[in-house]
Amino acid sequence: MNRVRPNKSTNVRLLNGLVSLAERVAPAWVEEKAFGLWARPRRTPAKWGQALSGARAFRLEAGGAALAAWEWNVNGPHGSALLVHGWSGNASQLSSFVEPLVQRGYHVVAMDLPAHGQTAGNFATVPLLAHTVAELGQRLRPRIVVAHSLGATSTGYALTKGLRPERLALLAPPAQLPPYLAHFAQQAGLSDAMQARLLRRVEQIIGRPVSELDLRVHAPALGHVRALLVHDRDDSVVPLESSRELAALWPAARLVVTVGLSHDRIRRDPGVVEQVVSFVTGQAAQDALPSAAWSASAASPAS
Repeated sequence: MNRVRPNKSTNVRLLNGLVSLAERVAPAWVEEKAFGLWARPRRTPAKWGQALSGARAFRLEAGGAALAAWEWNVNGPHGSALLVHGWSGNASQLSSFVEPLVQRGYHVVAMDLPAHGQTAGNFATVPLLAHTVAELGQRLRPRIVVAHSLGATSTGYALTKGLRPERLALLAPPAQLPPYLAHFAQQAGLSDAMQARLLRRVEQIIGRPVSELDLRVHAPALGHVRALLVHDRDDSVVPLESSRELAALWPAARLVVTVGLSHDRIRRDPGVVEQVVSFVTGQAAQDALPSAAWSASAASPAS
């Protein structure tokens, strides 16, 4: 006799019901467990492909940790380019940018942020990551930075802490933390009340209101840095509106909207890579345009 398996929606409703019950019976316990999940990045396997060829692996002290790091073209004549991955990511996730930047004469550096990849630790916050990026900026003096997701948020915040690149590209950047936390809470089946508790807990841990991390607050003062924001229309992790708001407030920023790349494919799509590299190296033909849209299949400006 064949057993009837509950479908995914049934399993999700059951899990949400259990979480709801746990919130009522032991809210402090749920808060502790949820915060542990929120602040503890998942270790994801590195997938370098051919990019690791020619790399020099080393350790880079920053953010209170010995970061696992890789560099290419150490004597690149045009200066350094820093690649910053996102939450629960690793350095290899931006490997698509390595070869194009090396070909254009840049010394490229990528690293695993604290508590990510091969770097030690089991706890991280955006201020910690931003401090790490700012410290790397002071040491490496990168002319350009390419960053993804919460790594982009951390990079944006690091601009207020001493990071001084000439140009940067932010891929799918959360302009503020609450919507990102809301996505996590929704995935975990947490109530609005528990989400509010988590937000207060985050503020206690980082020692400042999350509004201080809101890039929209800082954007008007960042006109000295030319920025390219790239965001997919159908991003289910960080809504496109995040980049729209940020680009509208950043005097020297332009927004490129992609279609069909979601939150993760955007960092390895050939069309996006070419657009980003052309911009950060100052070779973009459409450098002055305020916005553009890209098709995932054609990887070219959409009409």
